[in-house]
Amino acid sequence: MNYLIGLLLIVFGAPLVGIIGRVIENSGRQGVGKTISIGGYLAVLGLAVWLIIGSL
Repeated sequence: MNYLIGLLLIVFGAPLVGIIGRVIENSGRQGVGKTISIGGYLAVLGLAVWLIIGSL
């Protein structure tokens, strides 16, 4: 089950966090938007990899 959740995070979660960060960045909060975009993307990918490796 964790493997499936990890794959879903990679396919849907990481790009969604990137899009949310980009929207915040374009609304005038460039520093916050960039931080959420990059940091959130890496955090979601790290969580997904942790779930996938943990399920093997």
